[in-house]
Amino acid sequence: MEKPVPRPGLIATVLLLMAAAFLLRPLIKPPQLQEGRVLAGPPAWAGIARLDDLRHQTDAWVADRFPARPYLIGWLNAARLAIGDSGSDRVLAGRKGWLFYNDGTRLGPARAKPPLTDAEAAEWLRGLSARVETLQAQGAAYLVVVPPAKETIYPQFGPAWYPGPSPRRTSLTLASLAARTEPGHVVHLRDPVLAVAVSGTQAFSRHDTHWTGDAAYAAYAAILQRLRAQGVAQATRPLSDFQPVVNGVNPPRDLALMLGVASFVPIHYRGYVDPAADAYRTTWLSERRGWTAPQVVDTGETGKPTLLLTRDSFSNALTPFLLGHFSRVVLTHIDDGFWRQDLIDRFHPDVVMLEVQEHGLGFAMRGSPPVSEAAETRIERALPGAPTHGPLAPSAPSRGRFVPLSAAPAALAGLDASVPIPTCAVDQALMHARGLVVAGWISDLSAEPRPTQGAARLSGPAGDFVQPLEMNQVRPDVGIYFKRPVVEPSGFSSTLNLQDVPPGAYDLRVYRRSPTGWIGCAGPKGLVRP
Repeated sequence: MEKPVPRPGLIATVLLLMAAAFLLRPLIKPPQLQEGRVLAGPPAWAGIARLDDLRHQTDAWVADRFPARPYLIGWLNAARLAIGDSGSDRVLAGRKGWLFYNDGTRLGPARAKPPLTDAEAAEWLRGLSARVETLQAQGAAYLVVVPPAKETIYPQFGPAWYPGPSPRRTSLTLASLAARTEPGHVVHLRDPVLAVAVSGTQAFSRHDTHWTGDAAYAAYAAILQRLRAQGVAQATRPLSDFQPVVNGVNPPRDLALMLGVASFVPIHYRGYVDPAADAYRTTWLSERRGWTAPQVVDTGETGKPTLLLTRDSFSNALTPFLLGHFSRVVLTHIDDGFWRQDLIDRFHPDVVMLEVQEHGLGFAMRGSPPVSEAAETRIERALPGAPTHGPLAPSAPSRGRFVPLSAAPAALAGLDASVPIPTCAVDQALMHARGLVVAGWISDLSAEPRPTQGAARLSGPAGDFVQPLEMNQVRPDVGIYFKRPVVEPSGFSSTLNLQDVPPGAYDLRVYRRSPTGWIGCAGPKGLVRP
């Protein structure tokens, strides 16, 4: 094999770039860069037999931390954007400098790709009806509010190949079906937000995924109108009650940050704050902090109802308008579950609201209670061709059984040494005569293939029991949220046999095998075995 010939010019150039990066760092502020991915961690020694893996890990770690890297990415992508090109597979460059998020499908959900099946729609409607029925029995209202995606409001600024949004996309189809089966409980916010854009007011900014405060105010007005129809007597406040904030300390610009061009493009974003919010008191419900953490906001407004709001990031512009209409607002993020029976039981809200951007709506009914026969009949009338039991309906009980932890097979050893992780959710956990219906997802967000071996554990005064649980379900919503399609195979859904579990109350925990041991996810507490 011929020996490689050294290239002094190339070597000198690389050394010069490295030296310049170190010398200029104190003088030139690096471009702002948030890549939407987890950077490579430090290499880990795994033995002499895996030296090749160590080399690849070292290469990735050095490449991700090369001092000149943010400068090169930012400058190069700014030059590419000037000619209408994107330097990231997560960002699409549109017309006139507009940027759009790519979840890997090139705006597929807006184009109705893949199409919604009747079976999927029927199962979604079952979830909606079950939630409405459950809350109505408690005297509470349920409302799903659906912000539109940027590319559906500004298709004229999309990429040249983008034909515009499809009228048959999943969110519009589900909203239409909901109007036939559960009228008044789903508010698709496309029309009020589109009206803002048509009026000439900015509904989305060029460089961010999310709507502006002006679009959120129009959505708020539509939401209040629907709440009044459900008996929540609250008048819409005028926009003049709120204080505009242009850009602020950290303006929304996530797409520009992914490209590293936030320092090179003119950022403009207007949001609003409620001056009365200074008097609000926040109580955290866990050790986590930050806007995604579960929390309770007491507004000091006496005599007003209680709201449980489960939300995504579009809520950041919306909640300043909503909070003042309630005495207490319980806030939770969709990552912790689309349906929070535990918080409903604890806080007894008058209104339960789910806010989820339209491309996530198809996943939003996971984890719902059982549905009534009357609702099934309405759904069958709306979708006569759909199967009576959809793909997410409870399955037949698994062949395995819960066994005492002390008698668990060797394959389940080491659960007590598991590492708890936040990137997981138990979307559904229902005990009934047939067994424990459990569904959700758990992932360490690694790009490497992961074992499908998992386990469910029930712990209570009557004992500590464990049963195998396969982690083999595809969860596109997880890949979309984390912007990493490789983590989609992270779901589980099964009906677990409870035959040998004594009656009583149990806490649920779910585990998944990783190359270094078990990772764990806390589920709901106080599940009752009849």
